[in-house]
Amino acid sequence: MKPGKLLTAMILPAALFAGVCLAQQKPKTFSEEFRPAASNMQRRRFPEAIKVLDALLKKYKDPIEVKQLRLARAQCLHQMTKYDDALAELNKLMADFKTDKDLQSAALLGVGDAHRAKKEFDKAVAAYQKVSKDYADQPARAADALLKAGGVLCDDMKKFPEGLASYAAVEKQFPALTRRAADSVLKMAAVQETLTKDSLNAGAAYQKLAEKYGSLYQEHVLAGYFAKAGACYLAAKKVPQALAILKKGEQALKDNRQKTPLALTQVQILMQDKKYPEARTECERIICEYPLELNVCQAAQTRMVEAFRTESKFNEALGAARILYDAAAGEQSIRAAAHVVAQAFRSVDSNLARANQFLAYQRFGQNGPDGKPNTPDDVRVNHLLAAKHLPPNAVRDKRFAAAIQAQPNMYEGYRAKGFLYAYWGKPKESAQQFRLAFKVCPDATVPAAAHELVLVGIKAYRASFFGLEKVFEYISYGPKGKTGKENIPDPFQGL
Repeated sequence: MKPGKLLTAMILPAALFAGVCLAQQKPKTFSEEFRPAASNMQRRRFPEAIKVLDALLKKYKDPIEVKQLRLARAQCLHQMTKYDDALAELNKLMADFKTDKDLQSAALLGVGDAHRAKKEFDKAVAAYQKVSKDYADQPARAADALLKAGGVLCDDMKKFPEGLASYAAVEKQFPALTRRAADSVLKMAAVQETLTKDSLNAGAAYQKLAEKYGSLYQEHVLAGYFAKAGACYLAAKKVPQALAILKKGEQALKDNRQKTPLALTQVQILMQDKKYPEARTECERIICEYPLELNVCQAAQTRMVEAFRTESKFNEALGAARILYDAAAGEQSIRAAAHVVAQAFRSVDSNLARANQFLAYQRFGQNGPDGKPNTPDDVRVNHLLAAKHLPPNAVRDKRFAAAIQAQPNMYEGYRAKGFLYAYWGKPKESAQQFRLAFKVCPDATVPAAAHELVLVGIKAYRASFFGLEKVFEYISYGPKGKTGKENIPDPFQGL
C-alpha cells in the first residue's frame, strides 16, 4: 500500500467514528436549557438565574419561549427587590404581546405584586381588579386576582368591607374552583376573627370550611376548623351553636385523637355556663365512648370532680375522686389523682388530717415513712376505703352497662371493660377484667397488660397503691418470689 492510501485508510474510520459520536450528541431542547434557570430560582439564586435567562434570550426567538423567559426574568427582579425593573420588564412584555390574553393576565398579576411590594396599594388593587374583570374567562387567574386584592384591602389598607367582598366574590363567581373558594372562606374567617372581631361571622365561616369544604382537608386540619368555629361562637356568646358545631365535629371525625379534644371542649363550655349536671353527664359519655383514651378519660373524670366541688357536693366529689384514683394507670396520672383525692378530703373535713394520712398510706403503707410498726408515724387506717363510690343512678348505670356490653371478649375488649368498671365504681369487676386481659394478651403486650392489671385493677381492688411491687413480683415469679424462698400471698384471691 502506498503512503497516501495508508493515511486515507487511517483517517476515514476515525472520521466515521467521530460522525457517529456527533450524531449521538443530540442538541439540548429549550426545556433542558431552561432547567438551570429554574433550579437557580428555586434555590433563590436569582442573579445566577438572570444570567442564564439573558443567555437564552439571545438564542431563542420563538414567541412562546421568549414570553416564558421574560416572565421568569421579571419574577427574578421582583425577588431581588428591584421592583421598578420588574415593572418595566412586565410593561414592555405586555406592550410586545398585546393580543396574548394569557400573557397579559399573568403579567398584570405580576404588576400588582410589584406595586404591593412598593406599598402602592391603590395601584396594586387596580391591577388585580383589572385581571378579575377583564379575564374572567380565565377562572383560576381571575380568582387568584380577587384573593390578592382582598389581601391588600384587608391586610394593608384596612378596608375590611371591600376586602371581605373581594374574598366573597371568589366563592360566588368561581364555585367550581373548590380549593380557591375554600381559601377565600378561610381568609374571610381569619379577618373576621382577628381583625374585625366579628366572632359570629367568623364562626359561620369556619363552620362552612368544616362542613362544605371538609373533604379538602386532612383530619387534623378539619378538626381545627371545627374547634375554631366553636371558639368563635363562644366568643359571640352563642353557647348552643358552639356546642352544636363541636358535637357535629366529634361525630364527623374518625380519629379519636381529633375527636376527643372537641368532646372535652364541650365539657369545658358547660362548666363555664354553670351547667354542672350536664357537664357531668357529658363526662360520663366521653368515658363510655372512649374508654381506652386514658388521658382523655382522666381529664373527663377530673372535670366531674370539679363540677361536684363547685356545687358544694363534697361527698360526691370525694367519691368521684376515688374513681379517678382507681382508674389512674401511670405514675404521673396516679400522682395527679392522689392530689385530687386529698383536695376532696380537705373539702369534706375542712382540715388536712385525712388528706395527709391518705397520701402517707398510699405511699408508705400503715407503718408510715419509717417502715416500722408501732411508731408515731404509723397510719392505721386506709381512709380511701371510707370514700364511697358514687351511689347508683339508673341512667348512669344503663350507660356504663351498655358500654361494657359493646366490648368484645378479646384483649382490647377486656382492657376497655376493666377501665369502664373502674370508672363505674366497681373495682372488683375491674380487676377481674384486667386479669382476663393479662391471660389472653399477645406476648408482645405482656408488660403493658401486667402494668394495667396491677396499677389499675389491683390498686382499685385494694384501694391502695402501697405494696404493689409484691404483686408484680408474684406475676413475674409466682408465690415463691424472685429468691425462690418467699411466700407471697395470692393477690388475686377473691377475684
